[in-house]
Amino acid sequence: MFWKILLVLGILGILLGVAVAGVSVALPFVTDGKTSWDEAALGIIPGVIVLVLSFFPFLIGLIFVIINRKKKAARTIPTPNY
Repeated sequence: MFWKILLVLGILGILLGVAVAGVSVALPFVTDGKTSWDEAALGIIPGVIVLVLSFFPFLIGLIFVIINRKKKAARTIPTPNY
């Protein structure tokens, strides 16, 4: 159960990082140059950091969820259909 929570938190962190970095990258284009790239970098850098740091819990959670599913499938004995 803990691994599923870690997986979901990793996914949410990745989505948050992509959203923050994406909006910050779009700012100079949308505002017609009123926002400089230096100002946009104040959002791009934290967004990328959150994205990278969220990838590791996602990866760890995904690995353990897959391992637990394989163990659960190996424990169950299929019943024959007659």
